Amino acid sequence: MRSPFAILREIRRNSRRVERNRFDRAQSAGFVLFAFIAPLVVWKMESLRVRETTSTLLVLRAFEMLNDAGRAIGVRATEIDPKDRGAPWPQSLPLADIDFVQRTVWRGWPLVTSHTEFAAESKVTRLPACPAARVPEVLRAARIVIDRKGAAVDADTTRTHIAAWVFSSGAWWIMLSMALAIVLAPIRLAWFLRKETRTAVRQSRIGRCHCPSCGYNAKHSILHGRCPECGSELYERPTY
Repeated sequence: MRSPFAILREIRRNSRRVERNRFDRAQSAGFVLFAFIAPLVVWKMESLRVRETTSTLLVLRAFEMLNDAGRAIGVRATEIDPKDRGAPWPQSLPLADIDFVQRTVWRGWPLVTSHTEFAAESKVTRLPACPAARVPEVLRAARIVIDRKGAAVDADTTRTHIAAWVFSSGAWWIMLSMALAIVLAPIRLAWFLRKETRTAVRQSRIGRCHCPSCGYNAKHSILHGRCPECGSELYERPTY
């Protein structure tokens, strides 16, 4: 009994190699080339595809406490619900609303490959009872609350997503390869139709004992092996 390895060796030895045309070679070269181009495209997309978002970390209200005589006893700040901005504040004088926000920039496509979180900023919305000169005092009161809650972000941080880089590179490799295949498809089809048409014409000429190249009636010159008109090789008509 023959071993499976001997059978495989015989199959490889007797198998006919598939012929690759110029389009197959161009497609294979594109596969290899796009594997190096795809990471460069992902890197370039970080500067072309940029999306910015702003998130609110805290909403504070700065106010002055009033004593029983109606005199201010100092500026304070406290966290409030954004829905309560218009609610009345008894025994106090609201000065300003402070939105503690952070800006984030997202880069990359089709996946986000990196993002930068910028230092948080305080946006002050002055109320009628707060003159512009009191804004620094309002910010100091808000900073105390922010530090106490641990929400302060004083430095920019940039993070790179390795997994997104890998998947985005693979996605671009697939898209570039598909684009090359789409571009080559009509050219490949036109080449195939031309080849098949030319083959059919040559076979028809050979069947009528004409020269397959120029169509010259070489019935009486078939034994000479060469067309007297163009000099190309002649083929004898098969007998069945």
